[in-house]
Amino acid sequence: MNHYSPFEKGFDEIQTDDLLVLTDVNEGWYVEYKQAIPKSSAIAKSISALANSYGGWIFYGIKEHSKENSVAGEFLGIANSELDAASQKIRQAVANMSPACHFETKILYGPSDAIGLDDQRAIICVVVPQSIEAPHVHSGGYIYRRIADGSEPVPETDRHIIEKLFDRSKTTISRYKEWHDKDPEFSESESKSPFIRVMIKPNLWGIPRTPFVFNISSVRDILNSRTENTIGLPFDTIYPRAGGIIARQCKNNNPTNLSLTWDLQHDLTSDITIPLNWRKGDTYEISNFLSGYDHADEFIEKLKSANIDNTCVVDLNYLHHVLLGIIQSQRELQRKAGWPLDFHLKIKLLNVWRTIPFLDVIHFIENIETNGVPMCLTSNVTAPPGHHPETFKHIKEHSNPEIKNSEAIIQALLSFTPIAEAYGIPLSMLITEDATQPEIPQRDFFYTALTNASKRAIDAQNLRNKTN
Repeated sequence: MNHYSPFEKGFDEIQTDDLLVLTDVNEGWYVEYKQAIPKSSAIAKSISALANSYGGWIFYGIKEHSKENSVAGEFLGIANSELDAASQKIRQAVANMSPACHFETKILYGPSDAIGLDDQRAIICVVVPQSIEAPHVHSGGYIYRRIADGSEPVPETDRHIIEKLFDRSKTTISRYKEWHDKDPEFSESESKSPFIRVMIKPNLWGIPRTPFVFNISSVRDILNSRTENTIGLPFDTIYPRAGGIIARQCKNNNPTNLSLTWDLQHDLTSDITIPLNWRKGDTYEISNFLSGYDHADEFIEKLKSANIDNTCVVDLNYLHHVLLGIIQSQRELQRKAGWPLDFHLKIKLLNVWRTIPFLDVIHFIENIETNGVPMCLTSNVTAPPGHHPETFKHIKEHSNPEIKNSEAIIQALLSFTPIAEAYGIPLSMLITEDATQPEIPQRDFFYTALTNASKRAIDAQNLRNKTN
């Protein structure tokens, strides 16, 4: 996938003065200048042509120097009063394509002495990655491509080229399917134990980002960081592999078994395998396994009421703790690289046939009271369903000034949601209901209750380790 950029920094870091570099960048395969916002059909032509070709940049509010010298000449800008309407016009133009393609916009405001931009005007920068779903058909029925230094895209009529666009899309999507389908290889004993795969893609659409280089030492420091706001996940074994780095938890584990493993690619794509904390047995054994939790007795009673005596229970409280540590480390990797801190995520539950989840929060117990005990009825579950890039869940960055380290906590909760819902726990509904409930004494909000349950999970795990 092409990541051309005229700038020496990521798209999100570009400032107005950085546009000065465009005075040496010709309009061509990857760049187009427009001094004003054109008609919607013209916008769609330009954006679809870049998406169908190699990706690129469109700058609205810049006049090229001349036909003979097509670099940026004048930075006229778009009036600030017209920016909202212009942005809406761009969105609508893309929405009318079939299918719509991915793009991102950034408004760079004046004043800027470096480029001569007035304080009441701005440049609209649109970056279009090479599409993974080409070809994109214009509303007029044409397929446009970017050709050399032509200022206008031309409709593609060559059947061979059109077929190549379809093949490119199929190839990209098939790579995601291969990634989705490539589960860990289990030993005979491990095939009876539940695991989870967490697949994180920090730049799903291929937006130009700041270049970076990580080595084993820097990755070890980030993954093993222990500060006031982070959860340490000690990866004692870290080594390179072709195209990335492997980090494993081998201490106090049999190193030949599949322990917590982080497969980190050079583009910060992460594929993390987590052994789940579980116990199989009758309700007495399950009760001992859940010792130390506030709502364990209520959960056991719900099992008995459902005539479930011998079963397999998975402790999702401990998983949430581990997931929070993973999200904090992923955020730190992206922060060190100079990247935005959002990402796309997909999870897979593996070897979970006939397992029952447990969350030590009152919301979970109340849900069981109303809807019964959830149980996985298949060995493997993907959430969100599917392997196509568009099915990955976008985990945006949010903050809450009332919560310490809220950005990582909220992202961990958003990442935990598809895991819980794959296990039959309607987490989105529970959170929504919780937020709209009148204040109930002695009842925490869901994220607070889950965070406290995670702390109890660590205490219970430490107690089990001492006992063993």
